[in-house]
Amino acid sequence: MNSLTVDGNNFKTQEIAGGNLEEIIISLMEHPAIENRVITRVLVNGAHYSEEVPHAALEVTREAIDSLELVTRTAEDISLHFLEHGRYYVETLRRALPKIVEEFRMGDETEANEHFLSFLESLHLLISVLEQSKTSMGLGDDIRVGEHGSLNAYLDKLGQVLTTMIGLQEQSDWIYLADVLEYELDASLTDMIELLPLLKKAGH
Repeated sequence: MNSLTVDGNNFKTQEIAGGNLEEIIISLMEHPAIENRVITRVLVNGAHYSEEVPHAALEVTREAIDSLELVTRTAEDISLHFLEHGRYYVETLRRALPKIVEEFRMGDETEANEHFLSFLESLHLLISVLEQSKTSMGLGDDIRVGEHGSLNAYLDKLGQVLTTMIGLQEQSDWIYLADVLEYELDASLTDMIELLPLLKKAGH
């Protein structure tokens, strides 16, 4: 590895340990200059790198890396971006709901379950980012957000809806699951769209 930069700053490659890309990145993230930051982009030999499978970076040896460039942001920056633009991600999920609901009601279980599991994965990621934003922005569980009550109460309610959904899937109660998706979950996602700008304002 001949060249190493993080956010445009050059690092001495010999000071960073690791025999492969994953180990190098772990070593870098422990460096005091970029501690507590989040990697948002990785360039290996000038090309954007992303893992298609977990720990694929272990297969990229140090010898194969001529140049490595990392772009990072603070957790607060990422949270602010999410709170400002997160409504577009939520709206994308809402647009996916009618098709899944229709498939469950039509009895197309295989297709519906495939789309439902993909939807759940995206929803869990969204909730995870929301909870991380709460932490990084220093928002307490009891923070009041307009007419929605506390943020903690909203997250508890959303968690109950998720638990109900998963239980109905396990019971193969497709019609009831479709009702929960269409009425309860969609309403919760609509509330989230309204909550995001309030949370951003509360974090300042």
